[in-house]
Amino acid sequence: QAGRRRRFPRKARPGAQGQVISIRTAAAGDLDAVCAIEREGHARWSRRQFADELGLNFSRFYVMEEDGTIVGFAVAWIVADEIQLNNIGIMKDRRLRGLGSRLLERIISDARGTHDPVKIFLEVSARNTVAQTFYRKAGFVETGRRKNYYDGVDAILMERVLTR
Repeated sequence: QAGRRRRFPRKARPGAQGQVISIRTAAAGDLDAVCAIEREGHARWSRRQFADELGLNFSRFYVMEEDGTIVGFAVAWIVADEIQLNNIGIMKDRRLRGLGSRLLERIISDARGTHDPVKIFLEVSARNTVAQTFYRKAGFVETGRRKNYYDGVDAILMERVLTR
């Protein structure tokens, strides 16, 4: 019908089936694609910030590829028995397909292989309700706030206790 938007069930979205998804450690050559995804979201990180993560021994910087195209990224710090999720992003047209969850679980599983983490922490803008919903569905709970952290907007502090 004219004027009505056609909705697809999550598993039946066009292009959602049959793609080969892989997650690997990011490299300098990935930064253009990562920055493009960052600009589609809340665009807080600069290219320099991403580049700096490549050289930190406690940083885990991953990219997700779908049929050879970078469609997502995640940056986390592994320190002692904790994970700090610093940034995660998925291309706008690839969202709501479980890709962010796969990246998050990859960070956790890799950290378990070397550090046996007990918690994962993050902060998210109080304006970013989509991300807040994602994190809550992933088992995170709000633990506090930083007032006026993002240019006058509060940061919501969240954590997830990891079962062993």
